[in-house]
Amino acid sequence: MFKKSLFKDLTFADIHTQYSDPHDAERFFFDLKWKDGFVCSKCGHTHYTTVVRKNGSLRTVYQCAHCGHQESVTAGTALESTKAPLFSWILVMFAYVISKTGTSAKYISDLTGVSYHTTKLMLRKIKQAQKQDNETHIAVDCDAIELDVFSYGGKKHGKRGWGAEGKVNVAAAVIKHYVWDDMDGDEEVFEATDAVKFRIVHSENKAELKKFLEEEVPSDCVVHCDRSSSNLALDIAGKLVDAQKFEVDTDHLSSLDHIISNFRSKVQGTAHGIALQFLENELADFEWKLSRRKWKKKSIFASLGRTLISGAHQTRQGMIDYFKDVQKQLVAA
Repeated sequence: MFKKSLFKDLTFADIHTQYSDPHDAERFFFDLKWKDGFVCSKCGHTHYTTVVRKNGSLRTVYQCAHCGHQESVTAGTALESTKAPLFSWILVMFAYVISKTGTSAKYISDLTGVSYHTTKLMLRKIKQAQKQDNETHIAVDCDAIELDVFSYGGKKHGKRGWGAEGKVNVAAAVIKHYVWDDMDGDEEVFEATDAVKFRIVHSENKAELKKFLEEEVPSDCVVHCDRSSSNLALDIAGKLVDAQKFEVDTDHLSSLDHIISNFRSKVQGTAHGIALQFLENELADFEWKLSRRKWKKKSIFASLGRTLISGAHQTRQGMIDYFKDVQKQLVAA
């Protein structure tokens, strides 16, 4: 299992000390994949033998003693078929999580010594795994949300606002819970931010917003939003719509405005802008990290490892084809 000494004060020095040996790096992922010990993915038995590969690979193959099924620590995960050493993955993962506001592939490459192109591919696989992980975590218990739709994209000549060329509409919902604070005998109720949910939408209409909320925030709650026609028409069982006209210097939607501003600053500051087909990945990264913003870096590091282990395998060409399809869909929309 994880070494407690590592988690007392997680630094790059600790990472190098604990995992620079290939067997230790492999053991890190072994403990993430099989936290209670090896379990055959085919028959469920727990006894295994190790197989030595003829090509001299250091990656261990575990063979089930019952059915003979063979697999490695990366099989069936986002790391499957990776040619990069597992220690390189650990270095990139740690450099990625210690910066909560985002870090460029170039900076991580310079910091870890992993080549730029390998780092870039790793980060895309990480963000795809984060997107899959976000989809499995819906807001089943919240008291209130702030809802709005914003557009993202570079400035271009022609139409502005909704439907402008080169822009994408993103629905955003900030998940909040009530906090009761007793100050000088007067009890006050505050709304504390837990997480955020994003989804790219074709337009700001009640059908898309209703579907977004029903799928991402199924719990009963108050919906704070502006007085747009689509918001006023929202009628969702278990949700009380609080639509208010926008006014300067009010707290209405202040958390959401702050988060959207932070997202724009993060993308612009880290990547100096992105192509729209990669917007979904950047939204997933921001959403994943925001929900863990109060965690210690050791916990975020372990969580990212579990996210990669549970993530689906994608080949390099598969990812290229996926982003090309996303680009075509955005152009068609």
